[in-house]
Amino acid sequence: MRLLDQRFRYIPSASTDVAATWRRFGFRPTTESERRARQAAIADDARDDIDLAHQRAANARRAPPSLKLAR
Repeated sequence: MRLLDQRFRYIPSASTDVAATWRRFGFRPTTESERRARQAAIADDARDDIDLAHQRAANARRAPPSLKLAR
């Protein structure tokens, strides 16, 4: 709809309900418990990544003598 269309009805922002507009388009805010569960999953993934990096570093230090640098 164009701005100059006669059917256009201006509604000041102070008169709008933003939450109602989001709901009308299907948005459902997450609950506190959903947010905490998502954050915990992200933290678990980060811990797994750190553990994997530590394991790889330990394995690199235990390289067989044939792969170690000559002195």
